[in-house]
Order: sequence, then structure tokens, then C-alpha cells
Amino acid sequence: MKDLGPLHYFLGVEVKYFGNCMHVSQSKYALDPLTRIKFIEAKPISTPVSCGQKLSAYDGEAYENPAHYCSVVGAL
Repeated sequence: MKDLGPLHYFLGVEVKYFGNCMHVSQSKYALDPLTRIKFIEAKPISTPVSCGQKLSAYDGEAYENPAHYCSVVGAL
């Protein structure tokens, strides 16, 4: 084993040092999928779908790029 120096990023966890304190966060892990689907600038709303709406697999249009959708869902 080699000493690779101070830890900065490991398994989706970002580590920052402040004096003798260590701050651990997963913000990069959360921001990567949002950046990939261009939702980083999205504005929050209380309810994105009207309440009581029935969803059906037969209504609407098919998603044009299912591989992209699957990769984003897999990242979550």
C-alpha cells in the first residue's frame, strides 16, 4: 500500500479539511445527475403534477432516448 496523501474524494464522498476538522459531503454525487439532465437551473415547485391525476402507460408519447433515462435513474 502507498500513502497517496490527504483524502479529497472517495466512493462518491468529498472530503475537505478546515484546520484540524474534516467536512464530508456528497454534494458532487447529488449534482452530477442533475447536471447530466440539465436540471441544475430548475426552479422548485410544491407539486409538479396535479393531484388526483390518473397516469396510464398508454397515454402520451414514448420517450425518445430510453438509454439516457435509464442511466439517470440508475445514477439515483
